[in-house]
Amino acid sequence: MLFVFYANIDSVPDSPDGLPLSSYRLEMLASCRSAKRRRQGIGAELLLIQVLRSVSPDLHLPLSIAAEPDGKPCLNDSDLHFSLSHSGSFAACALSDHPVGLDLEKRGRMRESLLRRSFSPEEQTLIRSSQDSDLLFTRIWTGKESFVKATGQGILSPLREIQPLNPPAGVSFWHKDLESFCLSVCVLGFSAEPNRCEQIVLS
Repeated sequence: MLFVFYANIDSVPDSPDGLPLSSYRLEMLASCRSAKRRRQGIGAELLLIQVLRSVSPDLHLPLSIAAEPDGKPCLNDSDLHFSLSHSGSFAACALSDHPVGLDLEKRGRMRESLLRRSFSPEEQTLIRSSQDSDLLFTRIWTGKESFVKATGQGILSPLREIQPLNPPAGVSFWHKDLESFCLSVCVLGFSAEPNRCEQIVLS
């Protein structure tokens, strides 16, 4: 199972007051001084709640979320895995019964220093020869980030060795372009082709 949902979060409040947010989220918000970042964090969890309700209508709130030893957030007392990402006015959520990572990035200009440092020689060649090098750069970059989130390895993963266009056995990637954004999903041990992928309105 793999569900991927995304939503515009411009109308989300930048204060958690009155919202059924997890203690995990409230702790993160307490140290966040930027109204924009608070809105993104709140929007991401509200999206997660709505996705979980699609598979469990009697969902109990607030959610019980903990951080694994590597820092990756997880749902207590559940076999489901989730991954959240936000960029600009959008948040995205992946929900799966296998380890999953999702990354959402606004399409940006290719950065030569990052290209040399974090992309394999083969990827560099493909990107430089592409008709839209900025787009391909962002697609591959979000793929790498989604893998890091799926494994929970963070910066311990050498990004040059993560190649979404040539994944190792047991690792699957899926990508979608959303207007000016790129969204990538990585699933371990299962296909990354979503059973459902849709934009929703947060309620």
